[in-house]
Amino acid sequence: MAKNDDKDDKDIHLKVVVNGKGVSMKAAPDLLLGALVALTLEKANVAIGNDPDRWNFTNAAGATLDKNKPVGSFGFQKNEEIALTLDAGVVG
Repeated sequence: MAKNDDKDDKDIHLKVVVNGKGVSMKAAPDLLLGALVALTLEKANVAIGNDPDRWNFTNAAGATLDKNKPVGSFGFQKNEEIALTLDAGVVG
């Protein structure tokens, strides 16, 4: 009997906006959000730059999301939109 992938799909489906471009991503619920940085940038064809830690996720309200938490802990709706932006940092 064929497996019903949609019914058995436990992955979290997100739309990540990077540099104004929406990228469809999916991740296992236990994957740390920070692990999606490099994957999203690669899929969006964006150079990571100096340090992937300088990239931050924000929700629709503009709140920064904790990259050390699992994706499943945020209660994202299917295809919820979040943004991935480069932290300007401090110029020394």
